[in-house]
Amino acid sequence: MRRIPIYFSLALSFIIFFSCKDDESFVPNSEVYVKTRTSEYNELQIPNHAVVYEYDGLYPSNFKLGYGGLAIFRDLEGKLGCCDLACPVEKSHMNPLKITMPYAICPLCGSKFDLSYSVGNAVEGEAKTPLRMYRNIRDTGEYIIVTN
Repeated sequence: MRRIPIYFSLALSFIIFFSCKDDESFVPNSEVYVKTRTSEYNELQIPNHAVVYEYDGLYPSNFKLGYGGLAIFRDLEGKLGCCDLACPVEKSHMNPLKITMPYAICPLCGSKFDLSYSVGNAVEGEAKTPLRMYRNIRDTGEYIIVTN
């Protein structure tokens, strides 16, 4: 008799595990390497400011801008953060998020993400998952380097 609850639990776990599709909304992992210029470094010393790197810009050939481009920002607490500009709902590198600190907003689905504390959580719209954040951020005192 003890086997029936065990089999039932295993079957239920199997159904739940394979029916969850949350991972489909994540942005693909992509290479990241950006080193700020002096003017960008100076702008990023101010809390609640961002510098955006989109694929239509001119950057050194060694720059890697993630999947949809990057935004490096300093949050409300003064901590550096970096997020991919691809919306987890749209998963497109063709329509980057628009950054209006402290928010990132998807121009297609209208999802809104909070960057206030370098987390990137969805706060409005269709998105249920946070933005892809890049945590390997180094401030050298002259420039900021972001890698993954």
